[in-house]
Amino acid sequence: MLEAAIGAGTAAFGLVVGYIIADRYRPNDDLVGKIMGLGAGVLMAVVAYALVLESVEGAERPAVVGVGLAAGALVFDFGSRLLDRHFSTRRAANKEAAGGLSLALGAVLDGVPESMAIGITAALSGEVGIPLVIAAFIANIAEGLAASPELEVNGMSRQAVLGIWIAILAASVITALIGYGVMAAIATNAGALVNAFAAGAVLMVLSTSLIPEGYEKAGLVAGLMVVLGFAIGFSLEHL
Repeated sequence: MLEAAIGAGTAAFGLVVGYIIADRYRPNDDLVGKIMGLGAGVLMAVVAYALVLESVEGAERPAVVGVGLAAGALVFDFGSRLLDRHFSTRRAANKEAAGGLSLALGAVLDGVPESMAIGITAALSGEVGIPLVIAAFIANIAEGLAASPELEVNGMSRQAVLGIWIAILAASVITALIGYGVMAAIATNAGALVNAFAAGAVLMVLSTSLIPEGYEKAGLVAGLMVVLGFAIGFSLEHL
């Protein structure tokens, strides 16, 4: 269980690293978009092999994996829509006040499935999946890079922005512990279902956040970085 907490904390620390880089060096959108694409590709490969494939191999009924993937995607989509609906009204009334908080909550929503996946893999294998931690760490650096300047532009102090990322780090550790506890207490088929659920949610993070935002910032080269990241993730999984 301690390994799951350390792994999730390490992955979420990427948000703090992204904040520090953004605060000190102010990288341009092109570089941020490339990093987002790279992180998305690495995370995509790790999800495919560490979560989906292992769930299929370990399940008594592999069909439950498809159900879990769909359920994870649907729940993430439902949460995203609720968040967007809530803040669209507030942004219309007070755009600057709502914008930063919306971005921060979006980072929480993205981090939950990643942290849960880390806890689940730790419970299944008895050790933290290092490739998954590395992939989530890179993806979180990209999110911290992209969101931190926008939070400051929307009126938050640097201390407040750093405080938000630290709070998300703490929430990620708790989520990983929950994922570990749930997985350790359930049967094989149910375990594969939960594992696939986390995978489906992470894939939604990639398809609705990292990849499109990376393309928006870096253009076509972001696609190249996704494929390069996938190759790196594949290599990490087969070392």
